[in-house]
This record gives sequence, structure tokens and C-alpha cells, in this order.
Amino acid sequence: MSENVIKFRRPEKKPEPPVKKPRGPMPAWVPFAALVALALAIYAGQQAGLLGS
Repeated sequence: MSENVIKFRRPEKKPEPPVKKPRGPMPAWVPFAALVALALAIYAGQQAGLLGS
């Protein structure tokens, strides 16, 4: 009787690839930080004499 029993193995699952988190809207402080960085770059360029007199 036991030779008629088929033993089933659970098929191995492939590991799921990591899910990338969807990017949400840009935080409100990012444009302000970009403007401050641009202003500092212009100021540093002027002090170094790279941007005119």
C-alpha cells in the first residue's frame, strides 16, 4: 500500500525582488535649500573674483 503513495514536495518559491519605495512629493524645504546653495555659490564666486568685479 505504501508504494502507491506519491510524496509531494512543495515547489520552491523564487525570492521576491526588493520593492523600490515609490518616491513621494518633494519636501517643501528642498527648493529653499537649493536657492540658499545657489546664493552661497554665487557669493563664493564673487569673493574669489570669478564672477566679475
